Amino acid sequence: MGPGPASRANRGTVPATVAVASAVLAVSVFLPWYTADVAPPFTPEATSGWDATLLARVAFAMAVIALMASVLMWLDARGIVPIDADIARALAWTCLVLAIAATALVAWRLVRPPGPAEFLARDIGLFIAQAAAIVALVASVGAVRPRTP
Repeated sequence: MGPGPASRANRGTVPATVAVASAVLAVSVFLPWYTADVAPPFTPEATSGWDATLLARVAFAMAVIALMASVLMWLDARGIVPIDADIARALAWTCLVLAIAATALVAWRLVRPPGPAEFLARDIGLFIAQAAAIVALVASVGAVRPRTP
């Protein structure tokens, strides 16, 4: 007996959460990550993650790949695009590995801003990126868990 519509819908919430968190992470790379200590947020002195560091660009690429993988898992869970179970498992593991790496990269830039950093303060985009990476990580853990019938 296969999964019913209710269990199929519940399986779709995990990939949807990963997809939303990945999209937020990708967008947050273009928000201000650093600003001068004396400048208010969202001023011309603020620098986006994309402009500030290569690690933000790598996190962006990871977020886009995780977004694509999670959308495929969501489409499979909704029954729109049937995917082989091994491929779905590989997509879930891909999301998990990318979320771990993105969380680490953003955390590194949170702890250690790019140099020279003596006059840099962290801005809102960096905190949004870290929160989104953590949400994607936690949801990805749920995606790789074995399902009980």
